[in-house]
Amino acid sequence: MIYLIGGAPRAGKSILCQRVAAKLNIGWISTDILVDMLRVNNDKALKAEWNAAPEAIAATAEWFFPYLERFVWGISSHAENYMIEGVGFLPEQVTQLAAKYPIRSVFIGCSGMTLERFDQYPGHSRGYAFLPEATRSQFAHDVPLWSAFIRQEAERFGYAYVDMADDFAARQIEAEHILINGKVVG
Repeated sequence: MIYLIGGAPRAGKSILCQRVAAKLNIGWISTDILVDMLRVNNDKALKAEWNAAPEAIAATAEWFFPYLERFVWGISSHAENYMIEGVGFLPEQVTQLAAKYPIRSVFIGCSGMTLERFDQYPGHSRGYAFLPEATRSQFAHDVPLWSAFIRQEAERFGYAYVDMADDFAARQIEAEHILINGKVVG
């Protein structure tokens, strides 16, 4: 089984992934790591700039899909179960993967992101705390818009979406339940 946690940045994907992977005793990776590996390889098509426009999000997911698909192919031949989280894929890509692999997926977002919340919960990436205020403000502004796009796409393709804006701990449990007990697609 390949477990996929997609969604908006700063919504809690890594926290959810680490928690569920530990519970299931399986390996996991963030698409951030895979993208960083491509950067090290100096992939010319890779852009590192922030762009939260739906067209840019979709274009990035389409560009990244061959790498994700190859990773899923490889990991499927080495591990019975594995979890992948990140912003590097959308429900459309999950649907494509589900045609070949057993998949469980959930998408998460945060419709209530504010600069205060962004600063209060910097997550595992310490670099966020040291960004200029204008950049942090832009991220906080864009996360709800990105989340709305993810919600729309999840609904369009029939995948679960959980909004982490209120009662983060309860929403994490809800998303965990979907991953562990939810409907298998594909």
